[in-house]
Order: sequence, then structure tokens, then C-alpha cells
Amino acid sequence: MKVKTTRFGTIDVKEEQVITLTEGMLGFSECSRYHLMDDEIGEPFMWMQSLDIPSLAFVVIDPAIILPSYHFSVKKDQIKNLETDNVDDLQVYVIVTMAANILDVTVNLQGPLVVNKNKRVGLQVVLNDPNFSTRHPLFTDQPETQVEAVEAVRKENQVASQRVAIAG
Repeated sequence: MKVKTTRFGTIDVKEEQVITLTEGMLGFSECSRYHLMDDEIGEPFMWMQSLDIPSLAFVVIDPAIILPSYHFSVKKDQIKNLETDNVDDLQVYVIVTMAANILDVTVNLQGPLVVNKNKRVGLQVVLNDPNFSTRHPLFTDQPETQVEAVEAVRKENQVASQRVAIAG
């Protein structure tokens, strides 16, 4: 299908590439269909483009790239929406909040997106964990230059691994 977007122009999306967020995202419950696209600057960033609202797109990243210890539990009733009992089927993303200075870029660790890679369904999990912030710095080591910051993300991308537990 051809989808007109304000950021990327017309994009071609195959039905098997559509990710359905069963409950939408906070503040965007009317948007349930998304397409995950590579970012023009490359890994580890991706775009989650809404197929329902042409102007809505989020930059996302695998949180394990910036915080390898990041993990949380998904309730059994939530896991039903993901159509799996196997955590290996799941991929987690967090939304990136961009800033003019790359060193001020943050990620939302309180509202991760969990996607079943095989079934292409997902949901946004809202965490109530004081250890996680909605504005966690993307660069916790605070590289001194933008070049160092980009290089740090690329290096961390090589060791990314995400863990999600299923709670009772």
C-alpha cells in the first residue's frame, strides 16, 4: 500500500510490515497502525511512522543499546495482546526525544513499546518504576563532542540485548 507522510513523502508499506499497537500509544490512542523504518543516519535509530496520521512519527531505539541492564515485567493480561508466551519473540523500543544539541537527547524508559516481531502486534507498557525516567539521557557518559556521541551509540549498538520478563 502507498502511504503519504509529511516527513518521508509517499512510502510503500507491505501489509506484513504493518505493526498494530492494540491500545495505541499514550496521547495517540486513535493511531494503531505503524511502520518501522530505518533512520537516514542509520542504526541504532529507527522511525515509527503512523499509518493513520501522516504527520505522526517517532524516533525509537532499542533501550539495551544505552542501558544494557534495562528490564521490566509484562503482566500476563498484557502478554495476551502480544500473541506469544515466548519473550524471544519480543522486541522492545523506547521513544527518543530529540534536541538541538545531541548531548541533550533523551529516551522515555517509563513507556517502552513491546512488539511481537513475528505477529507484528505491540503495545506500550506504562511502567511505574522510580528507577526509570521519561527523560533518561541518551548519552549517560556525556561524550565531549557530537562525533564522540555518535560513535558511542554505534559501539553500544554492537552489544545490545534486551530482556523482558513475564510477571504473574
